[in-house]
Amino acid sequence: MGLIQSILLLQATFSIFGILGALFVFLLLIIIILAAYAIREQIPDPIAKPPVQQASTKKSIHDVLEDRSVERVKPIDIVARKPRPSDVPFASMARSTSTAQHPIPGVSSALSSVKESDSSHEGQVKALRGGEFIGSRMRYKVKVLNDSPFTITDVTIYLLSYPHQALKLVGDDDEFFAKIEPGGFRSPCFDFMPTQDCVRGDIVAGISFMDSRGRAHTLTTKPFVIRSVCDLLIPEQLSPEDFTLKLKKLEHGEITLKVEEWTPEEMYEKALKIVDDSNFFEIESNIENSEGVIFGRIQGSAKGKYTGKSVGVEITITGPTRKKGASCNIKVSGEDEAMILPAIDDLRERLSAWLCPMCGSPLTLANVEDLKKGKTICCPFCSVTIGR
Repeated sequence: MGLIQSILLLQATFSIFGILGALFVFLLLIIIILAAYAIREQIPDPIAKPPVQQASTKKSIHDVLEDRSVERVKPIDIVARKPRPSDVPFASMARSTSTAQHPIPGVSSALSSVKESDSSHEGQVKALRGGEFIGSRMRYKVKVLNDSPFTITDVTIYLLSYPHQALKLVGDDDEFFAKIEPGGFRSPCFDFMPTQDCVRGDIVAGISFMDSRGRAHTLTTKPFVIRSVCDLLIPEQLSPEDFTLKLKKLEHGEITLKVEEWTPEEMYEKALKIVDDSNFFEIESNIENSEGVIFGRIQGSAKGKYTGKSVGVEITITGPTRKKGASCNIKVSGEDEAMILPAIDDLRERLSAWLCPMCGSPLTLANVEDLKKGKTICCPFCSVTIGR
């Protein structure tokens, strides 16, 4: 009986100690939670700043900006300037970071001092070109004219294309100029040596430069067309009989053109001049008037400077005497078939052109219009008086 009581007493004792231990653990957890909450309240939030400190920070920045803006930005730049549409993003930025009375220094100053120019360099820098045969050389010239109100710099003029198979460049293929002033120009020359008796092709040049704002521009000249045979010939002296025999062995081509502005007599004199200027030796020439109709014929012979191959020409002119409107037939024969068509084109252009009867130079469009109206003109090259 006493043993049972002892056991029951021991169990009761353990139950009391278990309840007390659980209460102790519960109280300990509560203490830990309260301590953690108290610590959290004492540590400041790194993101959210107290309103008083934020206001103080804004005030200090405002004071600094106000002091600097007084030193660097003139009041007239701020008040008088009206921003352009392109300035809106910068103006918005200035308003968002400062007050309207004191914009960020540097931004408003730059906006008020930099102005967009209404003029553009496009179309104000012109590229002209020209060329001619001088002796045994072909000279090609490019003229860059600066019609803009600003100086252009780093001007490079270079060859883009030319007939390499017929022309050999003598010298460099580009020219550099540090600058071209407003209203100024530069006109470099490029010399070529023909390697064939027939030169056909186009010469194209390019121009690059920097404008006053540091922007790069490029221009391209119009193609300069070369269809030249006559300038690369030398006269070949033959008798009429030998010339006739030679023509029978050669290939030939011909073309007929109508010239409305010249009488047959005028065309005959013009053709004589052109045959001589085209480096043909005059084999035979004659003109007849049969019942009011003119019949003229001119024959010439030449050979290539480089190949020595022969070329013959025969020009026939017909039409009513002293009346405008003459028919011209151009027949070209040659040992080299590649020379025939270019020679025909060359002679056709010369016969169709308005040339000075004294020096053979081409007349200007204004000169031609005056001649058509019956006026007397002065040749711009040799100053001789010309009338119809």
